[in-house]
Amino acid sequence: MEKLTVQEKTWISRLESKNPSVIITTIREIRNHGNIRMLPYLFNLMKPSTHEIIRKSIIMLIGEIKVQKAVSYIVSGLENTHPGNDFTSLVAACWQSGLDFSEYIPVFIKIFMENDYQTSVEAFSVIEESIMNAGPEMQSKCIKILDNLATRISKEKHPLFRELVKVVSGRDH
Repeated sequence: MEKLTVQEKTWISRLESKNPSVIITTIREIRNHGNIRMLPYLFNLMKPSTHEIIRKSIIMLIGEIKVQKAVSYIVSGLENTHPGNDFTSLVAACWQSGLDFSEYIPVFIKIFMENDYQTSVEAFSVIEESIMNAGPEMQSKCIKILDNLATRISKEKHPLFRELVKVVSGRDH
């Protein structure tokens, strides 16, 4: 990993502040200067104990990112974020960003399977937006994953799951 710049070290230090206004100002600076290397530090703030305004600012920033290289940081952050109230919003920010998550569709299938209905809808949206960019190998891999999970889907999510299978396999709705 590249060494952190003086500016990045300053931002990290300010993100660790106990003062919400310092953290909000820092998030704004990171947004304006477009530094995706700060994403892991922002995801670390996605805890129920963090002030709601800070969490909402981070979710908004993630939804506005237009740099494809940020995708691996975002997916890593999702995988390390404990599902809670903000998790659904973080997943929604992925499709709202318009970034290509096709390399990580299996992660979103897992999110679809393991979370509540609303989070599953958001994961479905990410998959639906990204599947057209997936190669045939990724599509086959995802179809196999879905086939293996078909018996484990909850009754509530079954209609949505059927639609997901259609989307992933390329069949019309």
